Amino acid sequence: MSSSASSVSSNEALRLRRLVFYAAEVEALNAVLASFVKKSGALSALLVDLEGHMVARQGFAIAGADPTALAALVAASFASTRQVAKLLGEQEFTTMHQAGSQHVLQVQLIAGRTLALAVFPTSVKPGMIQVLCQELAKHLEEILSRAAARGNGSEQLAENFSSDMKHNLERLFGDL
Repeated sequence: MSSSASSVSSNEALRLRRLVFYAAEVEALNAVLASFVKKSGALSALLVDLEGHMVARQGFAIAGADPTALAALVAASFASTRQVAKLLGEQEFTTMHQAGSQHVLQVQLIAGRTLALAVFPTSVKPGMIQVLCQELAKHLEEILSRAAARGNGSEQLAENFSSDMKHNLERLFGDL
């Protein structure tokens, strides 16, 4: 089997795992993130899928930081970290913590499908960040679990689409 055939199958698997969010779910995610930012003192909180697409975002803009680029780069960094975990015999790392002179970045894997990304000022203690982010993860996981249980609707479409379409066409245009 060629390497392109294996990448197509992994791309297909990723497509099937992708969640579809309805407006009410995005509103709920944003409400959880807004509450988190207010309670925690975070500068910004984002929910990003594993491909690096931003799902929801709350908080103040960080000078010079493009949130879309931040989402993509953090997802890529997390993907790299997954490989490091495997090299060390871990199934997976679920948390990534990075600290600089002005900002602390905490990334948490949520429900195996998305990343919660929180940016804090360095004045917030690392232990507090960890506790707050674990609480955030629980709230986000509840919403994401409901979305995953619902599915993306494509299975239902594929199952009855042909027969329903034929029936509707025959009703409109006569026997085909």
